[in-house]
Amino acid sequence: MTRFMSLKGLSKTLFLFLALFLISSGTIFGYDLEKVNKQEKENLELREKIEKIEKNLPVYTETVIGSDNVPYTLGKSDVVEIVVRNQPEFSGKFQIGPKGNIQYFFVGDVKAEGLNKDELKEELYKKLTKFVKNPELTVSIIGYNSKFVYMLGEVGRPGKYPMRGDVISLRDAIVGAGLVTQNAATKKVLIIKSDAERPQTKKINLHEILYKGKMKNNIELVNSDIVVVPCSLFGKITKGFSRILTPVNQARSVIPLPFF
Repeated sequence: MTRFMSLKGLSKTLFLFLALFLISSGTIFGYDLEKVNKQEKENLELREKIEKIEKNLPVYTETVIGSDNVPYTLGKSDVVEIVVRNQPEFSGKFQIGPKGNIQYFFVGDVKAEGLNKDELKEELYKKLTKFVKNPELTVSIIGYNSKFVYMLGEVGRPGKYPMRGDVISLRDAIVGAGLVTQNAATKKVLIIKSDAERPQTKKINLHEILYKGKMKNNIELVNSDIVVVPCSLFGKITKGFSRILTPVNQARSVIPLPFF
């Protein structure tokens, strides 16, 4: 019994020693704590960059990108137009408010957030039957304001673009933003999936999608995703020379220089 107790005490000592060693070395249960902390720091820096991007980008509210054939889930700030046949008092344009409702004539608040336009139509039909016999109505989305993708870098029109569907393909997003510039490094395009806690990044070969028709990496973008098209080495050199020569050219236009 004494020997068993001594072995048990020794095993506890060894376990504690091993635990202290793993903690002191920064590794425990298969995780490198230093790498975990580094990843958390990178995620925080990436989230801060995303917040700055969202604040400073131009918003192209008139350029809604994507396909009409893709389902769209209504969200806050979207605008719908409701037309009830022969019932103008029940017809109009309505914006979805902060609580996800529209304020509908006579009926009151109607939940719209999280529904598609057909589901909203069904909900309105049920409520209208209290006022109108066999109402005939249509629901159209006329303001897409709840879902955006961010197009950065070497695209024709960098900015924030409203989406016409719940998803949009990378190719369609690039086309909607005016395609890429001649300085684009299309083989190193970066997609940032802007999750609130852990933003994920992925490199995509856009060249194969645009110029070779290979759709394998034509991924779907969702609300708040960011597309970054970097500048090629040649483009950086060209822009560098441009920055150097611009002041000289401006001076030359004012004072003729004999050696130019």
